[in-house]
Amino acid sequence: MMYLNSHPDLQLCEHIEQVQCAVDSLCRRHSSKILTFKEKELLKDIVVLHDLGKGTAAFQKYIKNPSGYRGDPREKAHTPLSLLISLLVSRKNKWNYIDTLIIAAAVYGHHGELPTIEKLREIGCGELAKLLKSQTADLLREALYQHSGIYLEELFKEERVWAKAQFFLDDYVLPAFEKLTIPESLETRMRAQLLYSLLLEADKAFLAIKEPEKYIKSHSKYWDPQWVEDRINTFEKSPENEVKKIRQSIRTLLNSEIEKIQSNGVFSLTAPTGTGKTLLSATWLLRLRKKFDSEGIVPKAIVVLPFLSVIDQTTEEYKEILKNAGEEHDGSWLLTSHSLSDRRYGTDLEEGIGHFFIDTWRTEIVITTYDQFLMTLMDSKARYQMRFHNLCDALIVMDEVQALPCLLWKPLEETLKVLANKGNSSILLMSATLPSIISDAKPLIECYEEYFKHLNRYKLVFRLERRLNIRDFAGELIPRRDEWLKEKRRILITLNTRGSARLIYDILLKDWPKEYDNIPLLFISADVTPQDRLEKIGIIKQGKPCIVISTQCIEAGVDIDMEYVIRDFAPLDSMVQIAGRCNRNGHLLDHSTVEIVDLVNGKGKRYSEMIYDEVHLQVTRQVLEGYEEIEERDILSFTRRFFDQLLGKKDTGKAHLENFAKMRTVESVKTLLRGKEREKYDFIVIKENPALKEEMRIANEVKDKWSKREAWRALAGKISRITISVYAKTGFEPGDIAEEYLGHSLLKDSFYSKECGLNYKDESDEVVCKIL
Repeated sequence: MMYLNSHPDLQLCEHIEQVQCAVDSLCRRHSSKILTFKEKELLKDIVVLHDLGKGTAAFQKYIKNPSGYRGDPREKAHTPLSLLISLLVSRKNKWNYIDTLIIAAAVYGHHGELPTIEKLREIGCGELAKLLKSQTADLLREALYQHSGIYLEELFKEERVWAKAQFFLDDYVLPAFEKLTIPESLETRMRAQLLYSLLLEADKAFLAIKEPEKYIKSHSKYWDPQWVEDRINTFEKSPENEVKKIRQSIRTLLNSEIEKIQSNGVFSLTAPTGTGKTLLSATWLLRLRKKFDSEGIVPKAIVVLPFLSVIDQTTEEYKEILKNAGEEHDGSWLLTSHSLSDRRYGTDLEEGIGHFFIDTWRTEIVITTYDQFLMTLMDSKARYQMRFHNLCDALIVMDEVQALPCLLWKPLEETLKVLANKGNSSILLMSATLPSIISDAKPLIECYEEYFKHLNRYKLVFRLERRLNIRDFAGELIPRRDEWLKEKRRILITLNTRGSARLIYDILLKDWPKEYDNIPLLFISADVTPQDRLEKIGIIKQGKPCIVISTQCIEAGVDIDMEYVIRDFAPLDSMVQIAGRCNRNGHLLDHSTVEIVDLVNGKGKRYSEMIYDEVHLQVTRQVLEGYEEIEERDILSFTRRFFDQLLGKKDTGKAHLENFAKMRTVESVKTLLRGKEREKYDFIVIKENPALKEEMRIANEVKDKWSKREAWRALAGKISRITISVYAKTGFEPGDIAEEYLGHSLLKDSFYSKECGLNYKDESDEVVCKIL
């Protein structure tokens, strides 16, 4: 056999064989419902075709000595030529046009991203046509035939084959796709994502793992549903009250409903805050995992959450479940996947294997953010799509769904339906204020309205008759502060911006009564590192007297119980979420108060308008008009009216869905989630972890570029945990407060303290404290 390298030390035929072996291993982890015989045959074609563009003299020269290659870098590119060969093979063999599109997209995109239709059509024109003309003349056809079994002489008999390939695309393949309805197009796109995802993981598996048997033979671990009940029993000694009764009632009802579930679908769980949704969802996950364990395929469990603090407490809860069961936690049981998570998998694996398993979610339960989940679901980039197949044959819990912007409602509704109907997955949407994102989601608790009526832990009291200047507000807080300290209360004051929160903190801290030094004033905002935010939340959870000044980062899902809450005006769902931190466990005999004020800065501008969408604020004012207070037992009807009006007034993403389904260019998921990002500067608070500086130096000195990249990735979690951001503004110079080090900015020690975070005034502080 003629030599033909796909990698420096690997022949093309060997690589094809290894990728197929990895694909077979992945297929054994998925059900025949999603990977039918036809899909597996399609995957075989993709595996054979994906690297055939490496069969040129230029690429062979490059791969023998990549670092010493001095030729034209375009000549060594292999995905355009692999795409051309794939289209010519499909045309010759008269393959199904939709299958051809899926193959073409997977082959062309496996080193970058799933291509759009516009990108695929570039094959026969411009610079790409010139490149393909050169490469086809340079093709080692006999060697490729020996390594792949594909006879290329017959494919390249015609002149200008790249033009013929584009004609084939334009006149046959793409028209067949364009004829499909939007639902059919979406199913086709997500089918393409599934096969693309499997190729991406398989293409890297044997290269990343030196002992392939550890990849091929890894087995599922069993999470026993009884472990959740055992964990709940540890709380049974808590005092009996209405909240505890409702928790027990919901759990009994949920267990009954789970017994009735016979097939996949989209489900919803609407329940008041503080009723134990974390453990309720764990019960749903583990019982359905056991119930749907068929063909030896155990569904992967994925828990999706909006905030770092919620992810942290949820992860700890699952670790406690394992601990109670006598199992030792490692990455094979449970992984957290977000920018702050440690890239540690287990002690018995080489570092490279562990990192690959983390990247590909090789675990039983994944706890991740909305950013990571939605990018896996809808972002075309290969690094996210490599995980997509994990969303099929899966059980997915999406908590605090109301945190998603309206622009994602329609795309999410339709993609989740496809995951359920075609991907053999079940999805559970949870919230205390659940919008009608998926109109036909099946409620697991049909009578949830009754539970809201039986809880009356708080009341919203509105002070909205006039706008309140921030300094006047601060002035009225001083005597109230002294009263709270005297009574040893637990108080939460939530503001909309970093600047307003810091101003209130500074004023309350000034002249703090010495006799109450043992009662902490805690400041939590994005000016505080994630590490310090979590530490302060841990202090709050101890249940001792304290006063907390925060931004929205403490709003949804954080399991803290405060006696009195003051909140700057916000959309109704945000008010309800912060109210869920007030008298959360119902231990106060009478209901407590969530006081809503309407704060403005010195120029009379509302802080709420600096942060939130105008329509959300307007709808909130309309829904609340004429009300001075609302009790918790009445809140459900208000949130329904709020979301119903939003559906009528906001763009819910229909156009984005159509472009996504038709594989056209679309706005990135990150932009839809966060909006167009303003320029910002990231600063590492190095005094929080001085040893990190040396670890960064060591990572930077790694010679091999791939090993160097992985060394930096291994530090990403540590770096993110002590990083804060400042938005760019006229006159701000990063060098004034930081020093450059290996491409990062290390904040000077004097500009940060654990108590109040960044010691730099920046009034343009419109930020919602979420993580990527």
